[in-house]
Amino acid sequence: MKKILSLVLCLAMLASMAVIPAASADEVYREPVTLTMFSGLANYAGEQKGWFAKELKDRFNVTLNIVSTNVDSNAWTAGVAAGDLGDIICLGDMGDQFLEALAADLLLDWDDVDLTPYENINAYLGDAIAKTSAFAADHGYEGKFGFNFGVALENGAWAELTDPTYALQIRFDAWEKAGKPELKTLEDLPAFLKALQEAVPENANGEKVYGYGGFPDWEDCKMKFAWDLMTYYGFQEWDYLGVNYATRQVEDQLAEDGLYKRALKVVNQMYRDGTFDPESVSQNFDTYCQKLSAGRYLMAMWGWIIGNYNSAEKAANRDGFVTFLIEDSAPAMQTLSTAGSNRMWCLGANTKYPERCLEVIDWLCSEEGIIIQNYGPKGLTWDYNAEGVPEMTEFGWKCQEDRANTEMPAEYGGATFQDGESKINHETIKVEQMIPGKTYSFSNKGWPCYAEHYATELSKAWSEEYADGATSGVDLYRRKNQVSVMSPAAIAYSKAALSDESQQKRAQFAPIMKEYSWKCANSETDEEFEANWKYMVDTCKSYGYDDVTAEYMTDIQNCFAYMDAND
Repeated sequence: MKKILSLVLCLAMLASMAVIPAASADEVYREPVTLTMFSGLANYAGEQKGWFAKELKDRFNVTLNIVSTNVDSNAWTAGVAAGDLGDIICLGDMGDQFLEALAADLLLDWDDVDLTPYENINAYLGDAIAKTSAFAADHGYEGKFGFNFGVALENGAWAELTDPTYALQIRFDAWEKAGKPELKTLEDLPAFLKALQEAVPENANGEKVYGYGGFPDWEDCKMKFAWDLMTYYGFQEWDYLGVNYATRQVEDQLAEDGLYKRALKVVNQMYRDGTFDPESVSQNFDTYCQKLSAGRYLMAMWGWIIGNYNSAEKAANRDGFVTFLIEDSAPAMQTLSTAGSNRMWCLGANTKYPERCLEVIDWLCSEEGIIIQNYGPKGLTWDYNAEGVPEMTEFGWKCQEDRANTEMPAEYGGATFQDGESKINHETIKVEQMIPGKTYSFSNKGWPCYAEHYATELSKAWSEEYADGATSGVDLYRRKNQVSVMSPAAIAYSKAALSDESQQKRAQFAPIMKEYSWKCANSETDEEFEANWKYMVDTCKSYGYDDVTAEYMTDIQNCFAYMDAND
C-alpha cells in the first residue's frame, strides 16, 4: 500500500510539474501590463488612447504610457536620476544620451534575452543591431543594446516615394490666384508669399491666413522654421551645423555670411510683412497642425505634413499643397540603409516585461503592424484586395484627410482617428519603401489606390502648369535633377559622441541660440535684427561655440572619409 501511495504521489507531482508551468505562462501572458515608453520624439505624453491603444490591448494585453521630452523637457534628467527610463526607450540620436544611459546601466543587453521567437527582428534588424553594438563597443560597452530606426530592406533607394520630406510645399490654389509668381532664390520668398496671402487673405471660416508659421517644440539650439529653409539647398542637420553630403559643404550656424543668417533674415522679412504667424513662438505642434488643417498657412516645410490639409474634395477644386522648387535650389534627399539612421530603439534595464516589449516591437516591424500603425485598423480603414494588394477604404481616406474630425466606431476605441493615432512617432522599418518581392510599399503612397485617389484636377493642373509633366514631388526632383542625394554610407555612419567638456559648453550656449534666433526672426527693424544677431554670436562664442564646432568638424570629416571608403 505504501508503494502504491508513493507511486500515486509521484504521478501527481509529475502531473503538476507538467501542467503548472504552461498554465502559469498562459496566465502571465494574459495579465494586463502597462509599458512605459520614454521618447525623445513623441509630441504627446500620457496613456495611448483610442484605436491604436485597442490594437495593443487586443493583441498583447498592453497599455502604453508615453513619457516625452518634447512635452516635458526634464523627462530625461528625471529618468536618469531615478535610475529608470522605462520599458521601451526611443532616443533621438545615437550619441550623448545613449552613452549616458549605458554608463548608468539603464539599458537592457539583448544578449540576455532569447531573440529566437521574434521573426521580424531577426529577418530585418541584423545590420541595425550590429551598428548599435559597434558604436557601444567603440565606447567600451560590449553587448546588444537595441537597433537604429528607419531600417531599409534594401540599400540605396531614395527615402521618399512621392512627397519629399525636404520640400517647399505651396498651396496651388493661392499660387494660381496670385498670378503664378516666380521664385528664383531664397530672398524672393517673402514677396512670393505676400502675393499669395493677398490672393487668399482668409480661410473658409473668415480667419486670417498667413503665408508661413511655425512652433518651437522641436528645438534646443536653433529656430527650426528658419534652419529648415537650408534643406532646400541640400543641407541636413548635424546638430546645429548643416552638412550637404552631395557637395561636402558644411554650414556654420553662426557664420556672418552663412545660410542660416540669410534664412533668419527671410523669416524676419515675412514677420515684418505680416506673412509669418506672430503666434508661432508661443504655439505648439498641435496648434500648428490645427492651423495648417484649417487652411491658415499657404506654405509648409515638409512633404509628410501636407496630408493635414490636402483631401480629394479640395483637390477636385485645384486646392492643396504641392511641391515647388526655388530655381537655384537643390533640396536634400536621404537614401536608405539596412543599418538604419541614427535614432534608436532600446529596452530599459529594469523592465519586468522584456518579452512583451519585444513582441510589440516585432509586430511594429511586420507588414501588417507597420500598415496598421500608420493607417488604422485592418478591415475598417484598409484591407487587402482580391489580388493581395492593400487598399484604403472610403472611411480610411476620410481618416487620413480629416483626422481631427473623423469619429472612430466605439468597437475600435472611439474618439477621433487623430486622438487614437499612434503617438510613438518613431519608425522601426522605414515606411516609405517598396517591399522586396511585392508590388507595393508599406506606405499607402506606393499602393495603386493612392495614384487613383489623387489623380485629381489638382495633380493634373500642377503637372501641366508648373511641374513639366511630373507626377509627384519626387518625380519633379528626378526630372529637374535639382536634388542633393545623401549616400547610404552617410546614413550608416555612426556619429561620435561629444566630449564631456563640449557637452557642458553646448549646454550653455544652445539656449541662447534658440532664444535669440527667435528674437532675430521677430525683430521690428534691421537694427534690432543685427543687435540680436551680434548678441547671439558673441555670447555663444564666449561659452565655447567654436570649440564644440571644431569637434563636430573633425567627426564630419571622418564621415566624409567613411563615405569615400564605403560608397
